[in-house]
Amino acid sequence: MPRDELDQVLHDAQNALLARFAPETRVRRLPWSEGETQILELGDGDPILLVHGGGDGAYEWVPFMPLLARRHRVLAVDRPGHGLADPFDYDGIDLARHAATFLGDVLDRLELRSAALVSNSIGGWWSAVFALEQPSRVSRLVIAGHPPGVTRDVPLPLRILGSPIVGKPIGRLMLGRPSREGNRKFWGQVLVAHPENLPDELLDVDVAHTRRNRDSALSLLRRTVGPGGVRKELLLGERWSALAVPLLFVHGDRDVFVTTNVASAWATMASEGEDVIVASITDAGHLPWLDAPEAVLGQIERFLA
Repeated sequence: MPRDELDQVLHDAQNALLARFAPETRVRRLPWSEGETQILELGDGDPILLVHGGGDGAYEWVPFMPLLARRHRVLAVDRPGHGLADPFDYDGIDLARHAATFLGDVLDRLELRSAALVSNSIGGWWSAVFALEQPSRVSRLVIAGHPPGVTRDVPLPLRILGSPIVGKPIGRLMLGRPSREGNRKFWGQVLVAHPENLPDELLDVDVAHTRRNRDSALSLLRRTVGPGGVRKELLLGERWSALAVPLLFVHGDRDVFVTTNVASAWATMASEGEDVIVASITDAGHLPWLDAPEAVLGQIERFLA
């Protein structure tokens, strides 16, 4: 399917999702130094920038945005190569430099001196790297769903997809014919505890996103994960304790990325850092706000207050 047709299908699916959950959302294009992206904006008040995880887009936040927008100006951004952002090839990219440049450019274009960042998975790593480089621009940092960079642990299927030899052809084959129910099954295996509760409109956006952005997403996965797990250069190590902004890590107790090693590492960070809080959400997965939105909202609001 031509690019313009893929764009239109994704645009229409996103509109249907917004119409159901957040019809007052303002949608606009946003230039940054290496292309253009999309911003979904809802509400007024102190700004929150939502940074999504790998393989998804700003749309993963849409069902949750109206809850946050009760008290905040909520801005969900598509990272490069995701959602309706310009395609992007991550092969050979310095991810730390890229992450800091992108988020800095986004805040500049939004004319925001600083904002609270609420992020997921690789978006949490993006946000942590930015907070380390420009702490004055991050008022508070929330990571909802375990990010890479703490340990090398990662589920086996992602290690396979990250393989430099077989990852690309297997990934293209696996993502070659996405469907609503096929994606629901995958989300249940990796992202959420209750896939049966996922709205059809969200899955339809995810299908359209997969068709449009498969190659960009796979290039990021290969840049992030290898056969041994998370790539060593992404490990932040002691830099986590050097964060100069308050940090909340909120995760589902059924997050498949939170292994025993991961839980131990976060417990150590929380015990050694005055401004590090770890909170577990019962019966929730890697995208905990989709399984338990009110519980996640409560943790975030208390932290931001």
